[in-house]
Amino acid sequence: MPEVGERRVGEVLVLLARERGLRLDLVRPFERGDEGAFEVEDADGRRLVLKWRPWRQEAADAAAMTTDRMARMRRRGCPIPAEIASGRVDDIRFELQELVEGRAVDEITEDLLEQLIGVVDRQRGAGAHASADWWEFLCDGLFRDRTPLCRPSVLDGCTGPVERLLRRLRRAARDARPTHPAPNDVVHFDFGPANVLAEHGRLTAVLDWQSCRDGDAGYDLITTDWDLAAWPKATPRIRERLSREITRTTDPAAITLYAAHAVLRNLTWSYRTQWEDHIVHIGHTFLDRWAAAAFGHSG
Repeated sequence: MPEVGERRVGEVLVLLARERGLRLDLVRPFERGDEGAFEVEDADGRRLVLKWRPWRQEAADAAAMTTDRMARMRRRGCPIPAEIASGRVDDIRFELQELVEGRAVDEITEDLLEQLIGVVDRQRGAGAHASADWWEFLCDGLFRDRTPLCRPSVLDGCTGPVERLLRRLRRAARDARPTHPAPNDVVHFDFGPANVLAEHGRLTAVLDWQSCRDGDAGYDLITTDWDLAAWPKATPRIRERLSREITRTTDPAAITLYAAHAVLRNLTWSYRTQWEDHIVHIGHTFLDRWAAAAFGHSG
């Protein structure tokens, strides 16, 4: 049985029953997503999603801010699963959410893309005025580990094509530092087809908000486009529609920085795996495309 946060699922179910009175039966582990997640059933027969992480006060404080952002996004009509319970048991922090109908998205249709853009539109202006460090966070994140989703330290000592791409990414970060204040948006920060569910063409859930923060929601459009570039799920016409939305709503200097950050994130997880060559190739193509688009937009 998979482990998450150094605790097996059976141990966590015992803890929740003993310390919270939450009696849950395991249904199955989910295979998708970067974090361990399990489908469970409560005493009333409701199917729920259980996740947990090691307890850390800093992480708990961040989780409280995440909960607040998610609540604001739900009020704006964003399809986010409802939280049933959360908190600390022993040395972990758990989250229990409703299980939403829908399946992982294998293809982005025109209608589904418009729904994704609509979610990002709802994120605009929904921040808690905590975006002052947005530019510094992203630029510095090309050089130091600032989030579990992007850990450049794993590339220390890299050579060859990986090292050349890394130098290009860091040069882009140095050359494209926007100076204007960041927007007051909610940024999902891991937005894209991999973290949404749909049913019969309707977007039913946007998942995995654990890394959300305040900043520029345009970043989420770039990560969506990266997903479509690296793992094709849309026609060229649909990608062009997304490109127009990005250039319409996002500062050209920011576009270059966001593209570099999106590539680096994927380079760090693919390093020394079977996907390394693919990510390096797509990374250069992605940077070329957005450098050209940003230049044309600024001109």
